[in-house]
Amino acid sequence: MKIISVLSRKGGVGKTLLSVGLAQVLGEQGHRVALLDRDPEGSAMGWKHGADESRIVLPYEVIGPIEATRLRPVDYLIVDTPPNDTRTLQDTAKQSHYMLIPLLPGAGEMDRLQETVQALAKVKLQPGVRLGFVLNRAEHDNVSAAMRPALEELGYPVVAQVRKAVDYQRAFGGLIPRHLTPPFTEALRALEVTA
Repeated sequence: MKIISVLSRKGGVGKTLLSVGLAQVLGEQGHRVALLDRDPEGSAMGWKHGADESRIVLPYEVIGPIEATRLRPVDYLIVDTPPNDTRTLQDTAKQSHYMLIPLLPGAGEMDRLQETVQALAKVKLQPGVRLGFVLNRAEHDNVSAAMRPALEELGYPVVAQVRKAVDYQRAFGGLIPRHLTPPFTEALRALEVTA
């Protein structure tokens, strides 16, 4: 089992959307996937409940920490982490084979990103762990355009950009429309999760 963690000390940066998008893409490729919701707010569990109520079958399983103790074999475990919880972030990072850090466009976001990077720097990671950054809610403006080069200048590889679109919000509790899944596929390919 390979563990893909979605990490950020900041809330509201799109960790759950990124987690769900990755799980959906891998599940649709035929992999056995579980999404572990470690966030007490339970956004991923809320997504699952919405799907259950609408009788939509997700191509992945959503579980909480209790269900994780008796998880059936899967190819990939995606972990959606809570904000402002350094211990959970670090514990999850230690076990991860792949790590994705989402952030939003804006100068203030760069400052908050440092908190996540500093927390990860204190952890002994798995050998060969792959790390990437995902720019969420990117728009066609100067701020969004400047973020990728600024991050890469700092040595933070941007593996995907998820554009700002109301259709992502409308997908809550269901399947993300296929025309909106390419950024998740791009992130997985960049980290060499899938070919």
